[in-house]
Amino acid sequence: MITATSIEFFKNLAQYDYDNRYYDFHNNYNCEKLSYSNGILLILFKSLVGEILLSLKFTDVKIITLDFFNVKDVENLTLDNLYRGRYELNGDLIELSEEGKGYFYLEFYEGQKLEFWAKSVDVEQE
Repeated sequence: MITATSIEFFKNLAQYDYDNRYYDFHNNYNCEKLSYSNGILLILFKSLVGEILLSLKFTDVKIITLDFFNVKDVENLTLDNLYRGRYELNGDLIELSEEGKGYFYLEFYEGQKLEFWAKSVDVEQE
């Protein structure tokens, strides 16, 4: 598990080393499912080769912006960008919430977007 506060700003987590293993969620995986329940944001990926299932699991999540829509002739989504950034509040840029959460931007190649606060992220094999 990686705490949000330890993740470098604007580092693309779509292509990242998690626990000393490199993952390329942009080129090697399709997003099969995105779910949110009880503060857990789970993004399920299926590898393009070997059909391995992996998930990115964000904890203690508070969703701020959600822009999802259907795209004709698209079965799965491609993760384009996922990074920790800053949140604008009353003209000020906020790096961390009072609870120690980081602010994340998630964007798919097909145009869907999600912005949220989270405490940590982990990669889990399904």
